[in-house]
Amino acid sequence: MEPLRLLILVAVTELSRAHNTTVFQGMAGRSLQVSCPYNSLKHWGRRKAWCRQLDEEGTCQRVVSTHRSWLLSFLKRWNGSTAIVDDALGGTLTITLRNLQAHDAGLYQCQSLYGDEADTLRKVLVEVLADPLDHLDPGGLWIPEESKSFEDAQVERSMSRGLSEEDIPFPPTPILFLLACMFLGKLLAASALWAVAWHGQKLGTPQAGGLDCSRDPGYQLQTLTGQRDT
Repeated sequence: MEPLRLLILVAVTELSRAHNTTVFQGMAGRSLQVSCPYNSLKHWGRRKAWCRQLDEEGTCQRVVSTHRSWLLSFLKRWNGSTAIVDDALGGTLTITLRNLQAHDAGLYQCQSLYGDEADTLRKVLVEVLADPLDHLDPGGLWIPEESKSFEDAQVERSMSRGLSEEDIPFPPTPILFLLACMFLGKLLAASALWAVAWHGQKLGTPQAGGLDCSRDPGYQLQTLTGQRDT
């Protein structure tokens, strides 16, 4: 099993050498939160996705994507142990990997979807480290903390804090966006009710003008005839 893991390590790191890759390290059995910032104006109205890169040519197998309606992208969506949520106004895509396992290690992409095309927002290398509480020897690391193969690549490293799902704060920007939508909906509903009431009142108002006796069956016009005084 160890030679197979080493082979996977070599393959993954070689794929990442030529790319600007961000490395996120997490402990086995814990949760890892990955953030992918992007230009909110450029990618406004687009769905986002999290996929796993399978080869050097960039073939990416989709793991999870945001809601089909981008207006609901702030709602967290799960696929197995992987969740995705998009802060469209703040320009941050957040992926949560729960209960990390050795098979979760690998090269991933945050993507912005446009029809059948996809723009890469960020390349992410997920490293799964053995939990020191398991009293494993250093050789039990699935992915080493440092790798010489990353010396030529621009890499940022981020260690997970083992957040549980309840500890992850809900993005404040989507909440404000939701409240704004609710306020706008109530305002439109109130405007519609006012317009209906005003229209009904206008129809019920009697028209000003002379008497129209021809519409009242109780009154009839009669022509009086007689001699004029000379």
